[in-house]
Amino acid sequence: MAGKLAGGGKKGRFEVTADPNVIPFIDVMLVLLIIFMIAAPISSVDIEVDMPTSRIEPSKRPPRPTWVSVSEGAGGLELHVMNDPVSFDTLGEETYQAVRENVPLIADDDFEVKDQRIYIRADGELEYRNVVRVMNRLQDRGFTKIGLVAEDRRM
Repeated sequence: MAGKLAGGGKKGRFEVTADPNVIPFIDVMLVLLIIFMIAAPISSVDIEVDMPTSRIEPSKRPPRPTWVSVSEGAGGLELHVMNDPVSFDTLGEETYQAVRENVPLIADDDFEVKDQRIYIRADGELEYRNVVRVMNRLQDRGFTKIGLVAEDRRM
């Protein structure tokens, strides 16, 4: 318990306060800090060891996702592959080229390009049939892994 020095109590007795005395805690923490500052350089190892080399290939970074954005504009349906506007007729080919650019380590194999996932972001006010038309156009070009993206409103 700590005593209050200012404004003495009855008959020269000090009032008792509930404030914790943190001085001993600070002293102990400073002593531990000094001990760890001294012990840290000692713990480093100065013995040389010839470690074996690793034969494991580092894992590949996943390719950058390819986005197709669909919205309703003044002139009708507006499509964007990544950030580039495209027409409905050239959607499949433009998406194919975007995948080729986003995945530089991919072989010239057409199957590997079409195996990449395509994400569709559609405006909430857009009719669902327009989204299905975009999905069908991508499937006509050979893309079978198509994901629909929704906004996360949990926050």
